[in-house]
Amino acid sequence: MRRGRAVQALGAAAALLVALPVLPAGAQSADDTDADAAAVVFFDDFTGPGIDRSNWTVEVTGTNFGTVNNEQQAYIDSPDVLYTVQDVEGATGALAVHPRYRPGTVAPDGRTYDFVSGRIKTQDRHDWTYGNVAVRLRLPQGSQAAGLWPAAWMLGSSIGHGTPWPASGEIDIMESVGEPFTNVSLHGPGYSGDTPLHARQYFDGLDPWDWHVYSVDWSPQGFTFFIDDRQIYTVSRAEVERYGPWVYDDPQFLLLNFALGGDYPHGVNGVSVPYHGIPQSTVDVVAAEEARYLVDWVKVEQN
Repeated sequence: MRRGRAVQALGAAAALLVALPVLPAGAQSADDTDADAAAVVFFDDFTGPGIDRSNWTVEVTGTNFGTVNNEQQAYIDSPDVLYTVQDVEGATGALAVHPRYRPGTVAPDGRTYDFVSGRIKTQDRHDWTYGNVAVRLRLPQGSQAAGLWPAAWMLGSSIGHGTPWPASGEIDIMESVGEPFTNVSLHGPGYSGDTPLHARQYFDGLDPWDWHVYSVDWSPQGFTFFIDDRQIYTVSRAEVERYGPWVYDDPQFLLLNFALGGDYPHGVNGVSVPYHGIPQSTVDVVAAEEARYLVDWVKVEQN
C-alpha cells in the first residue's frame, strides 16, 4: 500500500509545483473571522503529560499492521518515540515523534528493524466527513536529512471494516522527505501510488523547518490545501473523477507518523545504501537523536 504521496492538480491533471509566500507562524489572515465562525469539532494541543488515549491509538508494527512502502522503521508504543513536551520554542506544548536508531529491534511479527518510530491515529475514536482539518507542526529541525518522512494525513474509516486501500480514499495534508518542499495528494481507486493528483510546495526562501499550519478544506465539491492560510492547491470533484471514482463522501480519520526511508524518499533521492531511501548522513542524524517531528495542535472545524 502506498499511503499518500500524491495530491490534486490545480485545475489540471499534471502535478503543480508552486512557490508561494507563507505567513509567519501564528499570523492572521483575512479569512480568520470566517474560520472562527465554524464549529470546532475536534482539538488537541498536546499540553497534557502524555498522549490522550481517548483521542489517539498508537500503532505497533507487527500487531495490527505490517510494513508498507518498504519503510525502514518499526512503529512502537513507547515514550522513547512518542511523548509530549511543554514550553517548546514557538508552542506552549507539543507532541514529539522522535525516531531512534536501534539496530536489531525485533517486532512482534518477528521481523527485524534498525530504526523505531511513532505513528498515532484517531481511528475508531474520531472521524469526520467534510470540514477544515488543520495541523500546526514543525518538521525535523536542523539541516536537511534526506529520507526522513514525517506526515499528517487521513484515511477512510471503512479501511478497517472491509474496504481495502485505496478504495477507502486517502488525503495527504502534509508529507516531507527531508527536502525543501512538502507534498499534498489524494489517493483513490484509479489514482493511487504515483497519482496525478498531487502538488509540491516550495517555501521560496522561507524556513521549511519552522512552525507552519498545514490544512485542507474538504467539501462534496472538492479540496483546497493551504499552508499558513495561503492556498497552494485546489482540485474539484470533476477533476478527481477524470481518474477514478470520488470516494470522499464518507468519514475519514487522522494519522500522524514519522517514517524513515521507503519508496517515496527513494524515488526522490535515489539512495539505496545503507538503507532504501536513507543515506548514511541521515543515519548519523537519527543516531545522534537529532531528528524530531513536533506537532503543536490539531484542529477540525465544520460548518
